Amino acid sequence: MNRFRSTAISAAIAVALAAAPLSPALAHDHHRGVAFGLAAAGAAVVVGAATLLTAPIAIATAPFRAPAYYAPPAYYPAPAYYPPPAYAYPPAYYYSGPAYDAH
Repeated sequence: MNRFRSTAISAAIAVALAAAPLSPALAHDHHRGVAFGLAAAGAAVVVGAATLLTAPIAIATAPFRAPAYYAPPAYYPAPAYYPPPAYAYPPAYYYSGPAYDAH
């Protein structure tokens, strides 16, 4: 179990380092300093740990939080099916007939 834990922690650190940007994403050279970077990294670690600790609870309670899908009430009529209209020629204002040359 101890070896599995150390492997998991090492993998998590490797993924975090690979996902970290190599250059700052700040415009106009507005650097916040080392303290801000450490605070942001610490906040990310705390949020990640809280997410991992509460994930089993969220997964276990998901069926109880799912929306209930009930059948529609019996007093609604069944949806009607209307057949498509029979074929008919378009109205005269859309179609003036074939254009034959009468020589």
